Amino acid sequence: MTILAAVDGDYEEDGVVRTGFELANAYDEPLLAVHVMPSAEFADRQDSTPDYFLEDAEEAGRSLARRVTRGTLGGIGDTQFRGEVGPVAETIIDVAHDVDARYLVIGGRKRSPVGKALFGSKTQTLLMDADRPVVSVMRKAEKD
Repeated sequence: MTILAAVDGDYEEDGVVRTGFELANAYDEPLLAVHVMPSAEFADRQDSTPDYFLEDAEEAGRSLARRVTRGTLGGIGDTQFRGEVGPVAETIIDVAHDVDARYLVIGGRKRSPVGKALFGSKTQTLLMDADRPVVSVMRKAEKD
């Protein structure tokens, strides 16, 4: 088993990584930091850079997860990293199955009801569709 921390890359110091690290230590499990590039972003990058391939996007995701982990923990320790491309919530759930994650640690943003209705929520999808415990680390509210 492992602890999966889903890193979005918006923060150099990320509570998701810190919480994932604490759970990994508490359960004596490895920590896996994962970044998923949305399919649309990958397509945009391919359009602007014709020789940008899936392997490039996966490596960019690994690098981003590594950078955020280092910024949060001051190092990377035994943390593993993975970069993926696809629909974010569904891909995180697929990776959790692949690695038999004990917990999923995800970031959430406090939103108004209007924000939730207009923009949807990857966090909500993960909370509803994951078949294992999900720990949501809330961040500051967004302006709608």
